Amino acid sequence: MKNVSFQFKFSKVMAIKQSEKDRMLNEYNEAVSQFEEVGQRLYQCLKHKENFIDEYNEEMSIGVSVEKLKQSQNYMDYLEREIEVLQQKMNIARQTMRIKEVKLREKNIEVKKYEKMETKSLIHYQNLQRESEAKQMDEVSIQQYLLKGIR
Repeated sequence: MKNVSFQFKFSKVMAIKQSEKDRMLNEYNEAVSQFEEVGQRLYQCLKHKENFIDEYNEEMSIGVSVEKLKQSQNYMDYLEREIEVLQQKMNIARQTMRIKEVKLREKNIEVKKYEKMETKSLIHYQNLQRESEAKQMDEVSIQQYLLKGIR
């Protein structure tokens, strides 16, 4: 009997699916990173605005010039615009991250299907090997019996 090793017929397709999954995992991790980065920037901007408001309120209790009041209001408007832009970026980053997560799950499912197919195929191959070996053993036994009977 030939000693043929197991070769999964879809191994190349499975390798492609695995590399697609790995690529998607990298894209997902990048999207998470982007989301975290924008979130951190938004948090810092909100914190800065909060500190600025505290300073502004202290200055108002002491009294400030009209020019300083205008500067403070302009800066507050700038901070609010910046926060709005960052919130929009945050929403986009969140949406991108969720899309990448869904695609990653799909790729995981595809790879799992091929892994199951490979496992089933390997089990089938092993069963065929055992059956073939058993038939060979039966044939050898019959031949030995016949040879003993002839003598």
